[in-house]
Amino acid sequence: MEIKNFSDFCTKVLPDFNQFLDQKLQTEIKQTTLRDAMLYSLDAGGKRVRPMLFLAVAYSSGVKFDDLSKYYDIAGAIELVHTYSLIHDDLPEMDDSDYRRGKLANHKKFGVGPAVLAGDGLLTQAFYWIAKSSLSTDKRMAAVRILSHNAGPMGMVAGQMTDITMEDKILSEAELTTLHKEKTADLITAAITIGAFSAGHELSTHLVQYANDIGLAFQLKDDLNDADDGEDDNKNTFPNLIGKEKTEEKLAALIKDALNAVLKENEFDKNLLVSFLDYFKE
Repeated sequence: MEIKNFSDFCTKVLPDFNQFLDQKLQTEIKQTTLRDAMLYSLDAGGKRVRPMLFLAVAYSSGVKFDDLSKYYDIAGAIELVHTYSLIHDDLPEMDDSDYRRGKLANHKKFGVGPAVLAGDGLLTQAFYWIAKSSLSTDKRMAAVRILSHNAGPMGMVAGQMTDITMEDKILSEAELTTLHKEKTADLITAAITIGAFSAGHELSTHLVQYANDIGLAFQLKDDLNDADDGEDDNKNTFPNLIGKEKTEEKLAALIKDALNAVLKENEFDKNLLVSFLDYFKE
């Protein structure tokens, strides 16, 4: 089987992967309230962009389609970390959001204490899944190293801290870029780079450049989508700082740079990563 389009890849992989996520948590988590709270946010309707990028890179690097399920533990760990970050981001002490993807935020559904613990559970379980995966020791260690670096206090958590401590200050464009790189882009970069390592692909500067570019582009697209609803009026976003038109230009430049970077790759099939860029045209 050879799949050239990212959307087709997701259509074929997602149902099986979603079933894996649910069944694994249902089996492993015995405390019912904790399990319900973890599954509530895990199944809240996300597109699974990060784990699908991970699996797409692994597939593009030579992993056979029928063998992709061997990589679900690692892909799942990435999604668990992402979901935990959303639960905590919505808390009253953070962004204080009542809704996530049209549903009550976890803390509004279960209470603040259970939401915190659900996030804690997802984060911790992620590294259990990596440790228990069937991949070789060196690949599991690479996954732990990259994910903890990019999602922790040297990456996403640092971005979250900047976000909540600098919300009353207007950031410069450089400061805002750093904030979004850490808060959003770093986890996307982790998904892509772990995918390469897991498949035995020699990581290149071109793939890292692609990952960094689409990670920041992902945040810019979100900022543009939310620019007209009024909810981000007092937040540090690119449309608020440089205007919608310049943000659109910046997004287009990032996509162009990402395309140019991935086209320089010689070690794996580029079709899935090129077609992923269509996401930013939606």
